[in-house]
Amino acid sequence: MKQVRSDILSSIGKSIKREQIIGTSGVVDGKNAFHFQICCEQKMLNALCGRIHGGVNISSPGRLKPIYGDEYYYFPAGTPVYDNIPKGFVRTPMTFTAEDLYIINSGVDTKTFRKKNDGPYDYLGSVTIAVNYISEAAGIDPLKKSKEYSHWVKVATPAGSGWVDVCADNIMKYSDAELPDWAGWSLIDDDTSSDSQCNSEVIKKLQEAKPNDDAKVHLLTQAICKFPFEWDFSTFDARFSWVKNKTDQLPEPLTDDDYNEFREHIKSLCFFDKLPAEVQKELSGQIWHFEPRIFIMQIQKAERRLIFKTIKKINDFTADDMRHGDMTKELILAQGKMNKIDIWGRELKINFFNFDNTVDEHFGNMASMAKWTAWKGEYPPLIQIMIERFKNNEGGVLKHNLLNKAFSEHVTTVECVNKIKEFIRLLLADNGYKSFSINDLNVLNEKIRNNVKLPKFDNYDWFNGLGIAIHDTYSTQIYLDYIDVSDSKFKAEISFQIQDHFGLDVADVNGKGFENLPWFCSWFILQRYTEYGYMPFINEANFTMVIEG
Repeated sequence: MKQVRSDILSSIGKSIKREQIIGTSGVVDGKNAFHFQICCEQKMLNALCGRIHGGVNISSPGRLKPIYGDEYYYFPAGTPVYDNIPKGFVRTPMTFTAEDLYIINSGVDTKTFRKKNDGPYDYLGSVTIAVNYISEAAGIDPLKKSKEYSHWVKVATPAGSGWVDVCADNIMKYSDAELPDWAGWSLIDDDTSSDSQCNSEVIKKLQEAKPNDDAKVHLLTQAICKFPFEWDFSTFDARFSWVKNKTDQLPEPLTDDDYNEFREHIKSLCFFDKLPAEVQKELSGQIWHFEPRIFIMQIQKAERRLIFKTIKKINDFTADDMRHGDMTKELILAQGKMNKIDIWGRELKINFFNFDNTVDEHFGNMASMAKWTAWKGEYPPLIQIMIERFKNNEGGVLKHNLLNKAFSEHVTTVECVNKIKEFIRLLLADNGYKSFSINDLNVLNEKIRNNVKLPKFDNYDWFNGLGIAIHDTYSTQIYLDYIDVSDSKFKAEISFQIQDHFGLDVADVNGKGFENLPWFCSWFILQRYTEYGYMPFINEANFTMVIEG
């Protein structure tokens, strides 16, 4: 930096806000430039990536916190691979992996790597279409509920492409927070010298690769290297006395006068002695250094914060309304509290569970319901899409842009977002318009939980299809994607992940009045009757809202 602004110099120890101007750059070789460095002590490195040496520990899954960015998996040899997403309890794999595989799942594609001994990771291939599918838990007794759902990921293997359940016990799962080595990250600590030369054999091997090799550049920029802090003048001679000796790499060493001039120049740049004692302690000895641009890009992935989630979980396939094919005819006929009338001590029951109807007639009842409750506006196609998915017995999670649009425009969403915006404004006013602390985020969570009605279609949505297609919701998660604060103002983006179950539980046909509706009883029979067992599924909406205040 050529010149630091006076307001920055007078605010030593205070946080610098995003996009705040701190000064002007100097000139290097006739071009405007400045030196920018990011480094940390060993304890901080462990907090950042969960380790201080080597690669990810593939014998155990990643940390529960923090989690952000892409997903990464380790498939041990013998992992079952399926040619399609399995349906039903009996599942026969297409093949089993013959070697360990390492996967990167970006959400829109998957990349597969393998590794031989201590060598580099070799790229095997990628899959770019329909790589993720969430469904009820696979390969287990549903009554034991040992896991809540299966996450099927399509990957490339040496034998072709196939589907793997990454929720299986033998699969190890990680996120960008672990800085996985098959994503290119490496901890370089094989150079223990203190002479400011790069004597790492790992780095030397990378530098010997082809000059224009993109993979080499990728690995070099993601190398986190351990060497002494450069701006401590007390270690200058230990780090640079070698420049006075003639070597193959330095055929013309510095003279004593040149060395002293160099020494004075470095002294004018060093600032270690001006740092607080606790910071000096952190930066003493060998510390870890990042490529600054890559570090910033990585940390930006972690900016998204979960600020609220309901007690009921996302992707809950264990709920009663997600069960199917689990009730006999006799048990279904026993349902319907509102259909039971006591006349002089004798129970009279009116039953709308009609087992004389065929499957097609039951689906016809559901289609008739859709016709009368979904005829207004642009959203009626949603209920038709849902009934068709139910009829196709697909299960899983349904996502549709029309559902996203319906939620983002609904009055309950607008009211919810406006309240969150006001909560954020008040919190920023209280903390002096600084970045949110953990406590601030906890306060925001409680304010949302106690004072906000979450988005749902529970008003007069009985003619546009939304009331019957969704009505209430099962689980909601709200994220703060980013927040920019400047001059007592803010701009933020919040995103919603909302799920509801297209399925019926036993309570739905006992006391709510729905047991008096033939189409509702048809739905219950199609889903819960042991002879049919049509799979319910989860509807999911995802949308973002930008707020300013």
